[in-house]
Amino acid sequence: MEGPDPGRPRADADAFTVADPEQARLLSDPRFQAAMRPFLAREASASAAAAELGLDLNAMLYRIRLLLAAGLLRVVREEKRQGRPIKVYRSVHDAYFVPYEATPFADLEERLWQQQLPELRELVRLQARLLRQGGRHGQRLFRDASGETWVQSAAAGDERIDWLDPSQPAALDFWTDLALDEAESREVQRRLYELLRTYSLDRRQGAGQGLAGRKRYRLNVAFVPLEE
Repeated sequence: MEGPDPGRPRADADAFTVADPEQARLLSDPRFQAAMRPFLAREASASAAAAELGLDLNAMLYRIRLLLAAGLLRVVREEKRQGRPIKVYRSVHDAYFVPYEATPFADLEERLWQQQLPELRELVRLQARLLRQGGRHGQRLFRDASGETWVQSAAAGDERIDWLDPSQPAALDFWTDLALDEAESREVQRRLYELLRTYSLDRRQGAGQGLAGRKRYRLNVAFVPLEE
């Protein structure tokens, strides 16, 4: 992947409003949303983008062809080498806004299902792999010392799981409801946001920190008010 682009816009840069149905379809599809990310407001080759996304190069090239045809990507230059030159791509615009009216979805819930379901399936696959490795095929339903009830994957009924056990993989997954006042809810929101900002992969790459010596992790955060 190319280093930080000095011409990269601020996060609040004006977004191009999409009206073309094919552009809206591609930018609403999770596969092509992901394929756009390496090229959004910066330059990258197909191989660098494939490595960033963990995709096969042929799959990446297929997505690039469709994004080029739709006018979402452009070739900014070709780098000479022995054999065929390497094409370097960049998004045509540095930011995009896709109005709901331009998308093929029947309602907002359908858009969220279509876009989040692949992520949810991937998360479940990763969770299942980790549980299999630990032999935790069963579940414990119990109430803890504070009176809160939990459902927890476990290998046996008497297993006590320490989430911070250094002998276990660095992983954490649970759902729970919280009762918070306004100040507390803002504090949770701020801490989660700061955590994401601190360890964001894009932020580290922008600061010139590579992946050498690091493992990739999936961090999925949701903090929303429940219906009253």
